[in-house]
Amino acid sequence: MNILLWNSTDFWVPSYVFNDDSYLSWWNLPYFLLVFMAMFTCFWLCFYMTKVVCEVKKFHGNATYLLACMYASWFECFIGTILILPYKYGVIHLAEPGRIIEGFENTENYLRLNELNWKCYPILIASFLEWHYVGIVNSGFSCFLLERTLATVLFNDYESTSRRKLSIFLIVFHQSYAMFIAVMMFFHVFPLKELLGMNAFGLVFLIPCLLFLRYYNFRARTNMRLGKNITKNSLAAKFQTEENLRSIILAFRIFVIMIFFDIAFLVIIFAAMLKVPGAKYYFQAAEHIVFFGPIFLVPAVVSTEKNWRKRFLYYVPVNKIRIRPEKLDTTNYQVSTIAEETTAIHFMQLQNLWV
Repeated sequence: MNILLWNSTDFWVPSYVFNDDSYLSWWNLPYFLLVFMAMFTCFWLCFYMTKVVCEVKKFHGNATYLLACMYASWFECFIGTILILPYKYGVIHLAEPGRIIEGFENTENYLRLNELNWKCYPILIASFLEWHYVGIVNSGFSCFLLERTLATVLFNDYESTSRRKLSIFLIVFHQSYAMFIAVMMFFHVFPLKELLGMNAFGLVFLIPCLLFLRYYNFRARTNMRLGKNITKNSLAAKFQTEENLRSIILAFRIFVIMIFFDIAFLVIIFAAMLKVPGAKYYFQAAEHIVFFGPIFLVPAVVSTEKNWRKRFLYYVPVNKIRIRPEKLDTTNYQVSTIAEETTAIHFMQLQNLWV
C-alpha cells in the first residue's frame, strides 16, 4: 500500500490490505487467535535462536554477530506489525471510513495526505522498521559471504589475531547496507518487480560464490596434507583452513535452507503479480511468509548443527530430557594472544581434525 504525502513523497507501507474493517467480526476470531499464537511462537523462536547462536559459537565472532543479528532484527518486524495492525483492519482510520485499499504496491490508488499528524507517525515508523528488518536479513547474506571470504584470504592467523578494525568495518558495512535497502524501499525508489529481480540475481550470485569458497578451502586442505607440504605451513594456518572448510559447509547448509525459503516466496509473489486466480490470497500469503518466516527457518537452521540442536532443545518448555549446558561443545573463538597458549589451543583442536 502506498501513501502519497504532499503530492510528492511516496511512502511504501508493507501491507496488502488497509483500512478493511470487514475482518472485525466474530467469524474471524479463530484467524486472529491463530495470528497471535504464531506471533508468540516466532517471538519465542527468535529469542532463543539468537541466544543459542551466541552461546554455542560455531563461527568466528564476526560471523556469529551477523547470524545473530538476522534473527534479533525480527523483533523490529514484530513491533512494526503490531503498529500497522490497527490501520490495516480499520481500528484507526487514516483514510475515510469504509474506503478499503488493496494492493501490496498500488500507485494508482494512493492514500493521499496533505499533512502529517499524530495518526501518521506510527504507521510511518512501523513501515521503516519492517523495511529495515528486510534490509538486515538481505544484507546479512552478503556480509556473511564477505566475512567467510576474508577468513579464507587471511587463513594464516584469522582466528588467533584480533582485528578490531575489521570487525568494526563489517558491522558498519552491514548496518549501512541494511539502512540503504530500508530507505530505498521506504521511499519506494524501486518498483516491486525490480526489487524481486535484484533478489533473484543475488541468489544466482550467492550460490557459485559459496561453492567456490568450499572448493578452494577443500583444495587448500588437501595440498597442506601432502607430504611435501606438511612443514611449509604454520599450525595456525592449518587450523584456519580446517575451520574455514567446516564453517563453509555449515554456512552452505544454512544458505540452502534460506534459498529454498526465498524461492518459495518469489514463486508465490510472482504468481500474485501475474494475477493468477486467487491473486489476493497469494499476496497475503507472501506477506505472512516474511513475518512468520521464523516458524520454518529456526527449526530448519537449528537442525543443521548438532550442538545448536541440543542447546535449543534444552530451552524447549515441553522437553523433559534436560541436557546439561556444560556438556555441550561451546567453542569460544576469543583465542588467547599469548603465543604459548595459542599454540596449545590450535594443537588440541587439530588433534580432532588432522589426519
